[in-house]
Amino acid sequence: MKILSIDTTSMQGSLAVTDGARILAQEQQGVPGTHSEKLISSVDHLLRLAGWERGDVEGIAVAVGPGSFTGLRIGLATAKGMAISTGCRIAGVSSLESLLMNGASFDGTVVALIDARRGEVYASARGPAVKGRRRMVLGECVLPPDELVARLKKIRGPMLLVGDGVDIVEAKMKRAFGARAVLARGSERMPQAANLSALALKKLVAGGDDLASLAPNYVRRSDAEIGFNKRHRPGTRPRAGSKRGGAKRGRNA
Repeated sequence: MKILSIDTTSMQGSLAVTDGARILAQEQQGVPGTHSEKLISSVDHLLRLAGWERGDVEGIAVAVGPGSFTGLRIGLATAKGMAISTGCRIAGVSSLESLLMNGASFDGTVVALIDARRGEVYASARGPAVKGRRRMVLGECVLPPDELVARLKKIRGPMLLVGDGVDIVEAKMKRAFGARAVLARGSERMPQAANLSALALKKLVAGGDDLASLAPNYVRRSDAEIGFNKRHRPGTRPRAGSKRGGAKRGRNA
């Protein structure tokens, strides 16, 4: 199955085109600029490298979060637009699950970390492979570094840290676990869009996700939502001079 994969969950986004298990082309996007400025042109460039037209794409795998709220919306909107225009199938994939695959060959626990801003990280972890399967030891969550360390204290053996959230927790993880905390390097730390296609293949073959209901998984509320709720919670007094307070009424009041 010919699949285009899109991951825009962080500034270090990734795109890939795969045919079944074969990776035809993959690109990491760690250059300045927003995804909205370069995503469509990057998709077309990657398709040309594979010798495909847009109409050749049979399925789209898109990272649905958690991650950058703006990046998620741009990636999902682009994926949905292409699915509508070409009639191909679409499937959403967890960005943390995709990152965990970066450590598939690591003999220990793999910890996926994405920068959640506000000094926190989105995190998930799977333990060492047993009979080819890794058991989830930390479900998807958003945590400050201290709490992440506390949650991982029960884990024995080495831990591979992948994702752009590594920079936020590195110092505390090293102090807590020493050499057991292994930092992924180079491309191993960055999103690999080809992982999305591997995770989405079975779902796409079965028909994919419902296009209308496919939505980002933010894990937590946005700053705008939190600010709105604080301003409008019961018992909150309006600021002086606001229309609700009546201190400065308009002529039609």
